[in-house]
Formats: sequence, C-alpha cells, structure tokens
Amino acid sequence: MGYKNKGSWDARTYDQVSHLVQYRWGRKVLEWRKWLGNEIVMDAGCGSGILTKELAKKVPRGKVYAVDIDSNMIEQAKNNLRFFDNVEIVQTSFTDMKLPRKLDVIFSNSALHWVQDHRKTFQNFWEMLKPTNCNKEESTLIRKKNKVSSNTTTPSHSSGSQLLIQCGGFGNLRQIINLLERIKYLDQFKEYFIDWKQPWYFAKPHDTIKLLKEIGYVNTTVYTNTDCVILPNRDTYSKFIKTVVMKSYLERLSGDNHGDKLKALFLELFLDEIEKCSNKSKVGWFLDFVRLNIVGHGT
Repeated sequence: MGYKNKGSWDARTYDQVSHLVQYRWGRKVLEWRKWLGNEIVMDAGCGSGILTKELAKKVPRGKVYAVDIDSNMIEQAKNNLRFFDNVEIVQTSFTDMKLPRKLDVIFSNSALHWVQDHRKTFQNFWEMLKPTNCNKEESTLIRKKNKVSSNTTTPSHSSGSQLLIQCGGFGNLRQIINLLERIKYLDQFKEYFIDWKQPWYFAKPHDTIKLLKEIGYVNTTVYTNTDCVILPNRDTYSKFIKTVVMKSYLERLSGDNHGDKLKALFLELFLDEIEKCSNKSKVGWFLDFVRLNIVGHGT
C-alpha cells in the first residue's frame, strides 16, 4: 500500500505507534460496558481500525460502522478489517454522519478532541442513538449522577444504549504543547505560523456535562484522569510525536522546497528540549496526557 495523500495521516505509522498508547486506552473504555453481543455500534474516528477489531469481536451478532474522514486511515482500516464480516467502513465526518439505523453504542477513542464543534457532534450522536430505558442506578458509573471526578475508578457496567467516549481533556499535553508553541515562534519558523490556530479542543468536564444535559442526554458521567506516558527511547518517542501530536505543526512547514529540512529541524529542536527536561526531572521521554471520559444515554 503506497498511499500517502497530502494532508492525510501517516496511517501505517499510526497503526504501529498507537499500540503504545491509544490502543491500551481504548481497550479499557470497551470494558465500561456489559456487551450483549448483538449491538449496532459506530466507531467514531476509527483511525486505522485497531480498536474496531476489538469492537467487532464484542458484537459477533451485531454490526460496527467504522467511520473516519481521513483517506489514508480508511485504506489502512480496510486492510486491518478485511476479515470481519460485521464491519462496514464509511469515509465521512462523524459530525455529519447519517446511518440507515439507530445505534446502541457510539464509541470513540482519541478522536473527539480533533473536532472544534462539540455541540454539533453530540447533537448528531444523540439523534443517532436508540432510546434507552436504563435506570439511574445501573448507569451511575462513578460516584453520583453527573458528578465530575478526577478519579480513575473503573466504571460499573451498563447495557443500555450509550456514548462510550474518551478523548483529550482540558490540560492535555500542556507541557508538550507549550514547548511546541515556543519553537514555532523561532525566526526560522514563525512566518509559517501566521494566523495559526491549534487544531484541537480539549474540553473541560463541567462544560461537557452541561452540553450533554442541554441536548437531552440522561444519566451522564464525565470525568478526567491523568496518564503520564513514558516511552522507552528517543527514536520511539520521535516516531510517536511526529505522527500523532506534531502532525499539524509539521504540515505548516511543507509549503516550499525547504519543507523537509524545516520539518526535520523543528522535530530535532523539540526532541532536544524534551531530552533536557527528561534529564532534569529524571522522568524519561514523557507525554503528559489528560483524558476526558464521557458516558451518556439517550432519552
């Protein structure tokens, strides 16, 4: 597969490096639910499809709609999911996605923070979910209904129709992004970042709860947890950071014949700074993640 469409993700590399971080997170999110095996599910922002595989195994008598807007990710997902008869791959934005049937579950892992308009997204999700009759006691995942928590307590199970979402939350990668922002203002890069806007939106838990309730979700639970990930060495860290975190920054440096050199310089300057921080703090090659965990039921 020699695809590499301009502006798209490096899907093959993402497929490799996401096993280090996102795959582990997504497996845990799937355990929040007591699966019946016949659910109709959407994997919103399926990426290369590594977690869609796990979803497909959870619903052998059901169906998974694997949705992603990126053409390279779609091609990689088709390859990864070619042996699953209960998966349908759809290339589109999940903010505008319309399906021929209502859904039992909308699952999304490490994707929602790439969408700026969360209201539109959750409104569309709400319209796609089946009605649910779950009771309050069953759907209380941690502590009391609608209470924000920073604990990492494993949620209790619920089998009603629901959102199962984890994405970057407020404060996600704060140290990493602060460093990237400083580097982009260096003389050799700053002209490429005129009118720059960060591509992600890391929502606060109480803003998300308020939004879900306004739309009509019931028995919602939203909370954050921190997860400082340490990768083993510079090469592994470099591969992950340039594929997942730094993608949008590096794309800004692709406008002329010096693009490849500028991107390499940007990456090396960043890695040198991380190495300095790591040596001072003795924490290693770190990524300071904050995860926003979202569960909600349709009315």
